[in-house]
Amino acid sequence: MSLEDQVLKFLTDISRKEEEIEYLIVNMFKPQLESKGVKLAKIKREFFIDDEGILRIGFSLPIMYYEEGDEIYLFLAKNYADYSTIEQLLIREKILKNKFSKKVRSFLIVFAIPKKYYDLALKLGIEAISEKIIS
Repeated sequence: MSLEDQVLKFLTDISRKEEEIEYLIVNMFKPQLESKGVKLAKIKREFFIDDEGILRIGFSLPIMYYEEGDEIYLFLAKNYADYSTIEQLLIREKILKNKFSKKVRSFLIVFAIPKKYYDLALKLGIEAISEKIIS
């Protein structure tokens, strides 16, 4: 097998495991999330089609969330967060607001995040949970 084939196989395998990795990260922060009232058993991961042109009409985006009462709980789990991660969460938030017409409570769950992005997330109303805030 060529190096290109090996890299392609690796990337394909990783993308198949993406959902498992996201749930693993969420579960690793179970105590912190439960202390904020999150019901982990309700979290689901579904693909939403952008039919409003928020990103691009027809674009499919995986979103972890659950609906409870008049709120939507949105989750983005990553190993590291930066500006683009916050942007990804804001795009998902807008898609859910448009789809459900409900208040969205957003959670950014990461192992590490630079302090300036942690502060930005909080300023934007995102509940950031991290193992390490990098100075």
